[in-house]
Amino acid sequence: MCHACHIGCMKTISIRELHAATGKHVRAALLEPVIITERGRRMAVIKPFSEAEVAGMPFPRRRAERLPAVGIDTTLLIGEDRDGR
Repeated sequence: MCHACHIGCMKTISIRELHAATGKHVRAALLEPVIITERGRRMAVIKPFSEAEVAGMPFPRRRAERLPAVGIDTTLLIGEDRDGR
């Protein structure tokens, strides 16, 4: 069932199918993304790894006026948040 939308054409498997043949499905994802479902609900997508995609994600800028006022130095909190990207 292929619709005009590309997502309708993607291979879809259940979490159970993924567990049963993980390597097979990961290798298949090198050719096209594989949607993982749980009880019919889309949960994740397996797709080829891209260095550019991972390295190209800049840390989002924060607008200081939108941050809540607190009575402590937030440098450590911001650093921890940044490390958890």
